[in-house]
Amino acid sequence: MAGETPIPLCRSFVAPAAGQTLALALTAGPLASGPAVAAFEQALGAYVGNPHCVATGDRAGALTLALRACGVGPDTEVLVSPLSCLATTMPIANLQAQPIWCDVDPATGMLDPSDIVRRRTSRTRAIVHYHWGGDVGPLDALQAAAEAAGLPLIEDAAAAFGAEYHGHRIGHAGNAFTVLSFYAVNPLNTVEGGALCCPTAATAEAARRQRRFGIQQPGFRLANGDLNPDSDIAVTGYSFAMTNLTATLGLCQLQAVQSVIDRQRENGRHFENDLATISGLTLLRRQPGEDSAYWVYALRAARREALIARLHAHGIGAQRLHLRNDRYSCFKPAPWPLPGVDAFDRDNLALPCGWWVGAAERERILACVKPGW
Repeated sequence: MAGETPIPLCRSFVAPAAGQTLALALTAGPLASGPAVAAFEQALGAYVGNPHCVATGDRAGALTLALRACGVGPDTEVLVSPLSCLATTMPIANLQAQPIWCDVDPATGMLDPSDIVRRRTSRTRAIVHYHWGGDVGPLDALQAAAEAAGLPLIEDAAAAFGAEYHGHRIGHAGNAFTVLSFYAVNPLNTVEGGALCCPTAATAEAARRQRRFGIQQPGFRLANGDLNPDSDIAVTGYSFAMTNLTATLGLCQLQAVQSVIDRQRENGRHFENDLATISGLTLLRRQPGEDSAYWVYALRAARREALIARLHAHGIGAQRLHLRNDRYSCFKPAPWPLPGVDAFDRDNLALPCGWWVGAAERERILACVKPGW
């Protein structure tokens, strides 16, 4: 209603010390490559419980490195849900591979493990699992399906930073790779940035070379700083490196990020209880052992457009989280039915659940939804 303070769906968190930290970094340098990148990787590894973290300029770059490490390239295939972010599916196409659309479980909005084995062909190289709204999904079942299919499982955890599964933070280990995002509206915000959590030191080192044109440091330059004519580049690479300035901001933000995750989780747990009995809403199923990051509060809503209009009229940000990617003409549609995708796409909805939502904001959201729409 007019005069009510807006409650946005997404908002950027900036740690109180970030301004001073960046001001010092701008004057002290270096700005591009520098020691803060390695320091950020080390601190990030300590947070997620995996020392093999590779910082990148953005999330799509991290996913590209993971896909390529799994052998994805021209005339290959990757199994993925069309209910994903474009930053999940576009890197597949950019490697001249084909996204193979798999169905989802409408109770979670995420890959249906039973659909994986039947979609595998001799050209399939990987499975990409997108963590919907900060939830984890059926990781045990997906891992088992990936093993049965003989394929690596890549987690796109862009929305799930800080989420946990059986007591371990997402990214710690267990699958081939985990992709993280530090985009402006994510809990760990570096304006833009990403990271690839790798299974081994060797895969992490290969990713570090590829993120910067395939250059292998430190032998690329001589002791006097000149280029080393004897240094070889054996594998082509990209311009995916994180800058020293970005990493400096990341180190500052990382010190405060757990308070952001804790608030999201507190809000999500309140919504789990308070929304459960409201007619027209269907809460998503979360697995035993799963502790969502609740980037948004994802659910399903009958007559979604009417509810969105009501929420917007009260200054509350709400929307469907993603459009199904198989609707875009740059991709090929699935030649088979996707009933789970159809069902979930009809009524998926995201409500604000971030650090800016306190008890009063939660009550405003509940008061708007409870009377019906």
